[in-house]
Amino acid sequence: MFHNPISVLATVTLTLLVSCSQLPTSAAPAAYPYTSLVSVANTDSRSDIEHRYGGQVVVWHPESGFAVLGMSHQAGQTLAAQSVGSATVTVEPNADVYDASGTSSAWSGQATRIDASGRAVIWSGGRAVIWSGGRAVIWSGGSGAVGGIAENTTSWTQIGLPAAWKAAPNLGKGVKVAVIDSGIDLKHEMFQGALAAPGDQWDFVDGDAVPQEGGGFSDPGFGHGTSVAGIVLQMAPHATVMPIRALRPDGSGDETSIAQAINFAVVHGAQIINLSLGSTEKSDVIARMIKFATDQGVSVIASSGNSGDDRITAPARDADGKKTLGVGSVDNSDRKSSFSTYGDKLDVTAPGETVWGPVPGNYFSYWSGTSMASPMVAGAVALALGQRLKVDPKVLLTALLETARDIRPVNRAYGNKVRLRLDVGTFIQTTTLP
Repeated sequence: MFHNPISVLATVTLTLLVSCSQLPTSAAPAAYPYTSLVSVANTDSRSDIEHRYGGQVVVWHPESGFAVLGMSHQAGQTLAAQSVGSATVTVEPNADVYDASGTSSAWSGQATRIDASGRAVIWSGGRAVIWSGGRAVIWSGGSGAVGGIAENTTSWTQIGLPAAWKAAPNLGKGVKVAVIDSGIDLKHEMFQGALAAPGDQWDFVDGDAVPQEGGGFSDPGFGHGTSVAGIVLQMAPHATVMPIRALRPDGSGDETSIAQAINFAVVHGAQIINLSLGSTEKSDVIARMIKFATDQGVSVIASSGNSGDDRITAPARDADGKKTLGVGSVDNSDRKSSFSTYGDKLDVTAPGETVWGPVPGNYFSYWSGTSMASPMVAGAVALALGQRLKVDPKVLLTALLETARDIRPVNRAYGNKVRLRLDVGTFIQTTTLP
């Protein structure tokens, strides 16, 4: 999710709450008013479950004891009435549960002109690149700029990324990071050679294998996923991004789409899932899908929200600090960002203000929000997993918190609700072997 000033020519504010064994088919997904999480046995069939509950299976895992169903309005209300107090069936609203915050869009009414100063310009080649005198320079063991974009140097220095890169020379190679979001600009030069195979990509909005950002600059969610994926690659430039589209151009997303996206990521081998999205609503469905992911050894990183208060959005508020992390935003002085949601259950923070990255159309510009902080943490985990580990992978996220910087002295107004900031340099040095 993001509270997003993004500069193409001018700067305005944007805020967005954009926190199975079966394979998807190429068809526009059905719109379900409700979704249901039900218990199933190995002896159950999909048709039995659909007949029993009156819905359509969208995620099917009898080996793990559950299924997720999309429900019509009538079927959902009927099942909800029948299952009051049930420990085996839950029924929840589905449509637009994950959606835009309703504030103004950074793209609305803005021309897509290129900044005459050259700051919003066309990418000119390669992964992990910087702009220096108008020319991209590839990082190669000490030359170039850590992180790939010189405008982010202050943030990368703040979190110790130069030290992390020296200690993790594989730069995340072989690690697959699922970005469940609004899709990405698949043709952007930053992503060439960095994406998962076509069979490991999916669009749960349009129901096809092309998770391309939809809409345009007049849509509040346009470019969100592109930026998030770009931040992952700035942290871990040799990691593999698995783009999965579950949010519409306006930033809204259905619970079934998020559930299917998490399922797809796990089934297709993601080691890390980034969820720069959220909801103010409690969701047993998404909580169960995240448990399914972590049971398979997948780390799940989620942004905390941009309300500026202490009401952390789901799923970040349910993070356990061991297999899942909730991430807030700080400025370059480690002070809580004004927009960042915080609280007792906030695990860690990272710089989320004015973070530069790719923009659809082969441009780059900057955004702000907890959505930008979350992929920094996801990228840090990817750097670690790309190396030989000193520690058990099961305690990797715990180690990330144990090596984080204590920022309570500069956030006294928030007590223990804003505690830690990512220190990726110390994290990598502590957890990996040369």
